[in-house]
Amino acid sequence: MAALRGVSRPIINVNSPIDRTAAQRAGVRIGIYIGTDDFAAGRLAGARMASLLQGAGDIALVGGRVGSILAPLRLGGFERGIRGTRLRVVERVNADYERTKAQIAAEQILEDHPRLDGFFAANDLMALGVADAVRAAGKVDDVAIIGLDGIPEALDAVRAGSMSATVSQYPYVMGQMAVEACGAVTRGARLPARVDAPIALVTKSNVADAIATFPKPFRPYSDPLRRLLRGRR
Repeated sequence: MAALRGVSRPIINVNSPIDRTAAQRAGVRIGIYIGTDDFAAGRLAGARMASLLQGAGDIALVGGRVGSILAPLRLGGFERGIRGTRLRVVERVNADYERTKAQIAAEQILEDHPRLDGFFAANDLMALGVADAVRAAGKVDDVAIIGLDGIPEALDAVRAGSMSATVSQYPYVMGQMAVEACGAVTRGARLPARVDAPIALVTKSNVADAIATFPKPFRPYSDPLRRLLRGRR
């Protein structure tokens, strides 16, 4: 933030949000935030888990690092997505967004809760670690696993059946939108305070499409910045 102090041009903030109050104190003007709505992404994962488990069962949540901004949003969204069901969160751990740490944590959870029905991990690397533990325990057909990010290895895992689903986000689109925002500013356009990049639930039924179009979305999405760049409102 100190390096940006005194910058008069608007900052295009991508993916990791800068605290606007802190920015104002530092004299920095955030023109727009472009990124994933992490709460909505988690909620989508929760709704999918509820569907997979028919609204009942025991689940575990795997978060990232202590103090992380994004993981609590994703986990909070997931809990919103299962609200009103009989799904019960029986364990919460942090695995620092790392595959090996998630695998070790999941092994212990499976030992402590042998009847566990599902895991939600706040990113795909941790979901893959969970999948490693579930496979080693011989429970691939018994435990649902949902991740978030849509990285290629997770897409392959969904296709192979070792992960139940992932919620894809699209850094490619975030970068594209950032360039469009820069172009719109140079033309005098007024930027919206926030633009949410697309997300998509990827399951066995559509994973082939997600892989075929990666890193781009496999479904149409709204892009208000493109309209601004073209001089449309």
